[in-house]
Amino acid sequence: MTNNAQDYQRIAAVAGASPVGLVVLLYERLITDLTRAVAAMEKGDLETRVAQINHAFLILGQLEGSLDSSQAPEAARTQALFYSVARAKILEAHLKSSPKMLKEQIVLLNDVRAAWEQVDPARNARVLLPASLPSRAGNQDDEELAVLDASA
Repeated sequence: MTNNAQDYQRIAAVAGASPVGLVVLLYERLITDLTRAVAAMEKGDLETRVAQINHAFLILGQLEGSLDSSQAPEAARTQALFYSVARAKILEAHLKSSPKMLKEQIVLLNDVRAAWEQVDPARNARVLLPASLPSRAGNQDDEELAVLDASA
């Protein structure tokens, strides 16, 4: 896939995302950055490692800046603490050049990303069913998924 096609797909994903969906996208990019930092650590590529960790810190800042304590003060405090601890652990992993420590953060961030994904109203507005279920025309295709709007 060309860079232009990838850029278009990223823009389209952001444009069509719900607010919660945007948080999920930020988590996905954060996890990608840290995964790339791990690979750079393992290769001894300091420049890439620094760039990826710096970008991860920017995303953590964006996530932290998006917290709204007026709606759910306790949840916002908990998330702020989570981001603060994640930032400290990522910095420690970076300073110690520890892929293992970064991988531990990736696991935690992925768990939180999955939780956000579960509460995304745009995601939950659709139901994914295996296409092996009979369609209106009576055709079956095990390779495809049928996407049905929950409102239909």
